[in-house]
Amino acid sequence: MIELVTFSELIDKLMIVNIKLYVLMDKIAEYSALEKLSEKEAIILLSLNKDQVRLVQQRSELKSAVDKKLNSAIKDGDINVLDEVKSYG
Repeated sequence: MIELVTFSELIDKLMIVNIKLYVLMDKIAEYSALEKLSEKEAIILLSLNKDQVRLVQQRSELKSAVDKKLNSAIKDGDINVLDEVKSYG
């Protein structure tokens, strides 16, 4: 299970997983649109589908973690705030 401290960390990770999944779905659609797949293309498509399953599971875990964190904050008033300011430059 994912152990992140703050909402922002959970949301940040969820956004990254969603973007990865979106890009992956585009790649899968490209291969799926081909009328005939070569053996190499079929292997790539299989690998992409495995990655899709992994990312969907990861996204599900993150969404559950966000829900649990939110429910806990509402129920207990337990809100951790990470006041993070990064200096770029």
